[in-house]
Amino acid sequence: MIGAADDGLIISAPFCRNLASKSPMVELRPFVSKAPLALLAGLLVVGCAENKMHADGATSSSVSRNFVENLVLPSYRSLAEESGALEEALQTLANNPTDAHLAAARQQWVETRPLWEITESWAFGPAETEGLDGDLDDWPVSVLELKQAFATDPFTADTFSRLGTTSIGFHGIEFVLYGDGNGRSTAADLTPQQIAYLALAGAAFHDTAEQLLSSWMGADGFGAELMGDPDGTVLEMIEGAIGTLEEVHLEKLGAVLEEGPEVLESRFSGTTNTDIVFNVVGAQRVFEDTGLKQLLTAKDAGLTEQLSESLAMSLSAAEAMPSMLSQRLDDPAVVESMETAIEATESAFNLMTRALETLDSF
Repeated sequence: MIGAADDGLIISAPFCRNLASKSPMVELRPFVSKAPLALLAGLLVVGCAENKMHADGATSSSVSRNFVENLVLPSYRSLAEESGALEEALQTLANNPTDAHLAAARQQWVETRPLWEITESWAFGPAETEGLDGDLDDWPVSVLELKQAFATDPFTADTFSRLGTTSIGFHGIEFVLYGDGNGRSTAADLTPQQIAYLALAGAAFHDTAEQLLSSWMGADGFGAELMGDPDGTVLEMIEGAIGTLEEVHLEKLGAVLEEGPEVLESRFSGTTNTDIVFNVVGAQRVFEDTGLKQLLTAKDAGLTEQLSESLAMSLSAAEAMPSMLSQRLDDPAVVESMETAIEATESAFNLMTRALETLDSF
């Protein structure tokens, strides 16, 4: 768990368990540690190194196939599996609302969250066209709509179905588990309506994650469609990473310094910093782990080196930010850490944009 005075994080790392079918798998799932965030992010990157398919003679076809088969599909399988665990934890809490079950549900939320954040660089296709991204991760959360819904007695499946995307998914669940900024100290603080909501929200979340995985699979899935247009896919991959880096420096961090803590994503759990780390990891993996880096090297080796270094600097800057940012925005050192991360991700954004222009010109 993350606490106000504790920048450690307890999280298991299941992401690599199915990373590549042609390579020895690196099993990280049993690992659960209270360790610095930098170490854990490193485990997701370095720990997956044996699964990378570095192809010096990379082509758009090999890159698009690596992207779909060795990055996207394994990530969505992990997300679907952990979403099932989140549904189970929320149902257990709903059936027996004890403090231990509340703590377990919070922990499972924390463990599931990075498995989505790392995928935001490929949240195009069905995630966008079928509204699955919004169902999983729309924000800021609509606190007013949720409070109005929780005034309904009883809270039913029909009540839940009328909620907008900003009241469901990760952040609706987070709001109920953690409270509205003042914390939720015990399970006894949960109302019957909130308990009913958690059970329904967990099931809906898991179903959406399964839909997202299914939409990319098979001969008729979006993954096959991408592999059928490898040149277009390479550009879309870069555009996805560009979008993530832009969102990080403009919205997830930049807007916070201008508008205040209310627009912080994952502010109720205090895990905004974790979100940013895994957003950057996702963009980095698109570039480093698919053969895309080799494609760009063939066109502009200098730009490739700059971009690789810039992504590494962005990750380091993200890792340096503390948890519980909403409670620390009056601390000049914390603001400085955010500004450093903004500058680093903006630089990576600009270089990734140049990479798109370079590869699109051939």
